[in-house]
Amino acid sequence: MAIKLGAAVVVAFALYYLCAASLIGQVTAQSGEATFYTPPYTPSACFGFDPPPSNGLFAAASPDIYNNGAACGSFYTITCTGATSGEAGACTGTPTVTVEIIDLCPGCSQPGFDLSETAFTQISFEAIGRININYSQ
Repeated sequence: MAIKLGAAVVVAFALYYLCAASLIGQVTAQSGEATFYTPPYTPSACFGFDPPPSNGLFAAASPDIYNNGAACGSFYTITCTGATSGEAGACTGTPTVTVEIIDLCPGCSQPGFDLSETAFTQISFEAIGRININYSQ
């Protein structure tokens, strides 16, 4: 009887640990907006990104995300959730992209990103121009 009770306690603690570990590892996505800019890219706020990443997947961050340069070199996963105008069909079949922050976008909606053209067209269409997003670091 004591062995069965001990085994049950071990199993209960193991389940508790696994559940707690999975909750700690989860990142809550936040919502914001994204636009895009076209080449040529001229770095201005983050140093060491000239030229920009060769894969073309980079962005400038709004001041709240940029955080006085703390976001430089950070990676964010951005998912298109629709056009800010409400237009249907704003997101592509692959609506998520991961970008590296390499600049500040002082005019972006807060929170928001100005994506490279390559990053934006991976998740939406140029004609849409401004999209609602979910993002996480």
